[in-house]
Amino acid sequence: MGTLEHYDVIIRQVDCLVEYLKSIQVEAELSSHLESDYLAAHEFYEGYKKSPYGNSYPNGRIALGGLHELYKWIWSVKNSNEFDKLKPHLGLLVQAAPRFNSAVPMLNPVTGKQDDKTNKFIEAIVGFFAIAHGKDVDLDDPVSSSAGENPDAIFTFQGKRVSVACKTLRSSKPATILQNIESGAKQISRCECDHGYILLNGMNILEHDKVQDQIFTTVAEPFGILKSGLEKIYETVLVDCKSELDEIFRLHPKVSPLVITAIHSVTRLHSSIGVLSTSLKGTTVTNFRGEDVYEEQEIKLPHAFNEFIHNREPGA
Repeated sequence: MGTLEHYDVIIRQVDCLVEYLKSIQVEAELSSHLESDYLAAHEFYEGYKKSPYGNSYPNGRIALGGLHELYKWIWSVKNSNEFDKLKPHLGLLVQAAPRFNSAVPMLNPVTGKQDDKTNKFIEAIVGFFAIAHGKDVDLDDPVSSSAGENPDAIFTFQGKRVSVACKTLRSSKPATILQNIESGAKQISRCECDHGYILLNGMNILEHDKVQDQIFTTVAEPFGILKSGLEKIYETVLVDCKSELDEIFRLHPKVSPLVITAIHSVTRLHSSIGVLSTSLKGTTVTNFRGEDVYEEQEIKLPHAFNEFIHNREPGA
């Protein structure tokens, strides 16, 4: 759920990331999230060097954590022979926020319009995973896409053709969550695959403020706070929308009721070299049929995706 790496190492890797993106013609636009995050990360780093215990650049800490996660995900797949399939998603970085460890503004600073491109960044992470752990990857173009007709990724995973439909939640209202699950289920049903998963991006409904300004001893503490808040939201959906959920999964049998939610934020931890920022990252799996029983095969993809989010090798 998080690692403590010295900021000297992290900032060098972030610089390598930006140089690599430039080398493949992905350059930050003026005032974009990518440019702002890069500058904020360096401001935080310089402040930390001067005063490790008195640094107070929360936006810089968040930006540094997000850029470092992006570095690790890209480095895990950049030498793959299917990497070029990610180019359209990486192109979004010039306008999108290259992180999902905090809620983002509704309006994009480059376009002045609703920030749909940042919503789509979760699709890039799923694309990274598909290329790292699957083959014969088919990614829906984030710009000239299927207009919501198709899931975001279709690929072969452990001998089966699977699909993933990504949805970024803008509200914690039960009706909104139900609508997103239904939309994802329809996308999966329309495509040629053996089965599929809905992945919800929880960045806008997580209680980031409860963990970002606190200092914890272990990552389990803040991650547990975020997960608990999410579970309370989902408990309401499971009770209030039970009949609607049952109907969705009855009508769409290819869709797994095991819905994956990406949990990601940033916090601070005590360490031997002072207080350091660390990303909180992971996933939770919720059975939206309200059942505890499922096929062992069904949990393998959610488990592998969780390991990828943590930058761990399968079985590590």
